[in-house]
Amino acid sequence: MLKKLLASIGVGGTTVDTVLDHNAVLPGEVLSGQILIRGGTVDQTIDHIDLVLMTEAEVDDGDHERRVALPLGVFRASGSLTATAGEEIVLPFAFTLPLETPVNHVEELRSPNHPYLPLVQVPVWLHTDLAIDHAVDAEDRDYVYVRPLPQMRRLIAAFESLGLVLYSADVEQGTARAGTMATSLGCYQELEFRPATTRHGGLQEVEVTFIPHGRKMAVLMEIDRSSRGDGYSAFVMDEAWEAVDWVAELARRLA
Repeated sequence: MLKKLLASIGVGGTTVDTVLDHNAVLPGEVLSGQILIRGGTVDQTIDHIDLVLMTEAEVDDGDHERRVALPLGVFRASGSLTATAGEEIVLPFAFTLPLETPVNHVEELRSPNHPYLPLVQVPVWLHTDLAIDHAVDAEDRDYVYVRPLPQMRRLIAAFESLGLVLYSADVEQGTARAGTMATSLGCYQELEFRPATTRHGGLQEVEVTFIPHGRKMAVLMEIDRSSRGDGYSAFVMDEAWEAVDWVAELARRLA
């Protein structure tokens, strides 16, 4: 009885450890690994095991902004099972990341002149939840490095060619729209570019949101100019995006 009581408050109870096969992925790729469950000092029934893809998003409360943990998707890894005392259970898993998963790792895009920052301010992680009846839920958190899609990389490089450096990134709660395309995860990411020099005149910053949809990518730009205030530009990168001179296209839209 004492062991069951202790397990119910998390002492000597079932533990979980999720091990990823790899933690650097692209949106739309498969994230796989194993869930390692170790039984405690008593048998415990697990109602289910969920893998929850999480990020942090900024929420506007009117007077100020605050950051909240926001689920991007829930993936059921297992239904009900019993973790026998001292037993080890290995559950393999694999699921596809949503195409809108925020990007937070751009190390491969560094250059000697304008080194990019790792976007550590946009954490993405996998939360493992063991739902155990009448007990403290066992938890596990594994961070994921999400690299930009090829279309994103092309535009980031084009911005750099124009002297605009990737300065920061964040995730906003809400929905972003560009034409007929809209985000669907309850949040959207903004990449902020700033001029590396003063040769851009009144251009202060450009905030870019990517909205992937199948083989197409909608792009929404908010352009901040000191003399004229904010302006917007939206366009779609279709299946022929690789043949486009994006340096020239961005220069035209920013002019």
